[in-house]
Amino acid sequence: MNSGTKFYILNPISMIDITTTCYGSVTCNYYQHTFDIFNNLNKLGGSHLAKGTKEYSVPALDKAIMILNALSENELSAADLHTSLKLPKTTTFVILNTLEQHAIIYKNPDGTYRLGPGVLHWATRFLGSIDLVQFARPHLSALVQDTPYTGHLAVLVDNKAVYCDKVEGNGFVRFATSVGQGQPLHQSAVGKALLADHQPKQLELLIPEINPIDDDKAARTMEKWMDDIQFVRDHGFSIEDEEFEEGVRCIGAPIRNHQGFIVAAISITSLSRDLPAVKFMSVGSQVKAAALAISQAIGYLPTAAEKPNKVTS
Repeated sequence: MNSGTKFYILNPISMIDITTTCYGSVTCNYYQHTFDIFNNLNKLGGSHLAKGTKEYSVPALDKAIMILNALSENELSAADLHTSLKLPKTTTFVILNTLEQHAIIYKNPDGTYRLGPGVLHWATRFLGSIDLVQFARPHLSALVQDTPYTGHLAVLVDNKAVYCDKVEGNGFVRFATSVGQGQPLHQSAVGKALLADHQPKQLELLIPEINPIDDDKAARTMEKWMDDIQFVRDHGFSIEDEEFEEGVRCIGAPIRNHQGFIVAAISITSLSRDLPAVKFMSVGSQVKAAALAISQAIGYLPTAAEKPNKVTS
């Protein structure tokens, strides 16, 4: 799938620099969920933090974060926080008072506290500034590093999977794909991943664009499509096995936003000889893990079942 109809051999001396931009802003509706986004980003660290820096800690700030984490789960009183977090009463009161002054928390009439509109302001600013390519690039680069694979990032545009970034691995083969190029939804790993949440009736509306005349072929396409999408739902990644281009295979996975909606997909493209069928599950797990890391970077909160296990190729 995620290939063009051509590929070529890279001259090791030449280098290609692709500059891309991405777009889009999103809105968050719930204070608690927006704070969870920032808490999740704080836990992620990784490529978004400067490497090699020492870890410093400000005790008062640590305690304030502990309180905010607790209030993101439940509405609690000062006494509840003092008891559950084992914080001094005076410290708890001072921190609560300070956070309330800045609208980070709100005091209910019954004396309990909850997250306030200041959290929503932070989250809205963050979500509105998301650059999908910027957040995805480090994970996509790590995915294809030291491999012969090519990584792609795609979004859904006019019923096509359209590339908005491309990262090369270390192989000599380069696929003739480019940013802005569209791929068929039913014959591409990114396309199948993008549609993982679509229901059968939604997919049926897309069939005429794929097979506008041949009803029998349309029926067969729909059946295969549903099987492929069910595989994505069951395993978390998609497979395109020489469906779009003979000798080329791809594996993709969906990227979800803070609301859990699929907003993009990533994939790796490979010559079939470099991606034998026996590696589908292990490589698929790696692609899925990379997609989940990107999803978390833009605010998605994974379930316990979605958190990846370490896999080996």
